[in-house]
Amino acid sequence: MTDGDQGGQNYLASVSDLVSALIFVFIIMLAVFAYQLANVTEEQVNITEELTAEDETRYEILLAIDDRLEKAGIRVEVLREQGVLRLSDNAINFPSGSELPAASHRVNVGRLARAIAEVAPCYVSSRQAAPAVGRGEGLPLEADDETPSYCSPPADASAYSCWERRFPWLLETLLIEGHTDDVPVAAGNRFEDNLELSSMRAATVHRMIVACEPGVERLLNANGFPILSTSGYGYARPAAERADDNRRIDLRFLLEPPKGAIRTREPDVQSEIHERVGEGSL
Repeated sequence: MTDGDQGGQNYLASVSDLVSALIFVFIIMLAVFAYQLANVTEEQVNITEELTAEDETRYEILLAIDDRLEKAGIRVEVLREQGVLRLSDNAINFPSGSELPAASHRVNVGRLARAIAEVAPCYVSSRQAAPAVGRGEGLPLEADDETPSYCSPPADASAYSCWERRFPWLLETLLIEGHTDDVPVAAGNRFEDNLELSSMRAATVHRMIVACEPGVERLLNANGFPILSTSGYGYARPAAERADDNRRIDLRFLLEPPKGAIRTREPDVQSEIHERVGEGSL
């Protein structure tokens, strides 16, 4: 064997070893890639399952309150994707420029208060034991010494049984959202604009609900804050072409995830995915 032949064999052996090493490295990288992809996929599946559980829980709340209002003769639109109960038409409307519900609709606030008081306690972290404020206190409405005349009979605690089971998703906020039509407030009106008027409509309904069902104000989320809150949108979110149908309130249900839920870590998961993509690991 000549030196040239031996050198050629050594060269081929070196190339063969290099190729084997590259194949081995490739296999290792492929295994790591498969492991990482499996972990990310599993987390995304769990996030999807949690989102589904959130949607189903919120929908259950919407239907339970909607059912009670429908039985009371109040037409309500359920907007599942938005987590909203739209109260308009014959539900709770307002005269133009006023923060008080139409006189014929005030009784519907009492019915709404009863529905919330029966359903919402099943979906809160805790209930505060502090005494309630006086019923009807501070309301610019006709009321007797104990209960405003528009209130329904007190909520029946057994009307919505849920104490044998606990729901992992709970209410973080129940927003009473005030709306107006697109007609500017009249000159001399005490409200500066429709945004202020819509906020006061929500605040007035909040006080009316608490006047009928004081316990609602003591329903707390995981942070220890009352779930009942308000917001005003002016004419920014019309629901119908008729002006009086837009002088309304909506109820928006925002839920909080259970402790340890992946969604609470979702930003970290997303960051990890982006990092892997940037590194070429995915």
